Amino acid sequence: MNSKKANLAFLISIICYIAVVLMIPHFLPAVTGNLIISNVLCEMVILLPGLLFVLLSKEKAIGFLGFRKIKISTVLAIIPFTMLTSPFITLVNLISQFFVENEVTNMVDGFQMTQMPFWQVFGTVAIFAPFCEELACRGVYYHSHKKSGGMFKALLVSSLIFAMVHMNINQASYAFVVGVLAVLLVEATGSLWSSIIYHGLINGSQMVLLFAVQAVDPQAYSQASAEAVTTEMLVYMVAVYLAMAAVCLPLGWALLVWISGREGRSGILKTVWEERKKKDKVISVSLIVALILCIAVIAWTMIAPHLM
Repeated sequence: MNSKKANLAFLISIICYIAVVLMIPHFLPAVTGNLIISNVLCEMVILLPGLLFVLLSKEKAIGFLGFRKIKISTVLAIIPFTMLTSPFITLVNLISQFFVENEVTNMVDGFQMTQMPFWQVFGTVAIFAPFCEELACRGVYYHSHKKSGGMFKALLVSSLIFAMVHMNINQASYAFVVGVLAVLLVEATGSLWSSIIYHGLINGSQMVLLFAVQAVDPQAYSQASAEAVTTEMLVYMVAVYLAMAAVCLPLGWALLVWISGREGRSGILKTVWEERKKKDKVISVSLIVALILCIAVIAWTMIAPHLM
């Protein structure tokens, strides 16, 4: 499958998102406050159009999507890689909060996540969502754009798609970073399983931290606590995480290079950068329309509360 079909699939996903995720709550209000139902709906509209396009194409789906075995040592190495890249992801998250609200706090408060059984939240956020999103963004979209425009452009476009499907500026900012790192991990290992594990570890560790902090301080993720975070506090936290990222990110890159060597893919990360010079086209009208719709939805969700 090529980028043109992938972009059309993405456009269909966004139209479905607007029709299903944004409109259904008006007719079925119970859906709005149910994390499980809301998450399943979101993940299905992200995944199914692209997956159906792949299944209806002449591609061998398993191979095209990148499901390849990886070494146990690689699986274990993804754990410290997650830890080493997390400070940079958090740094981007914090910087975005100078301009927009922390959406995770809003989700915790809106869905009353900590009132739900831990296993339900963990299964939904740390297992189901990463699998669906990686299958869509690093499976369908990345490999389709890679086929048309090479690794570098595919990395950028698939990461942008991954960012935009979160439908808010805060999560989109650090989702783009996660998308780039996940693509590099996929290329280093040659397997989609690596990014699924990576994404799952990121989400899973956040859920464990969420429930642990909430057990100590039930108000930690309340709106009142979020509003109590001052600009001075954000500046301090940015400085701390900037220092951490400056140390950890180069170590993470070194580990990524080691992983690529273990998987017999030495030099692949250099090739990703070199392919930036490819002239092949990966942007189409479908992609531009889909991105415009995403921006419109994000803008509407930011403006609408102030109009009521």
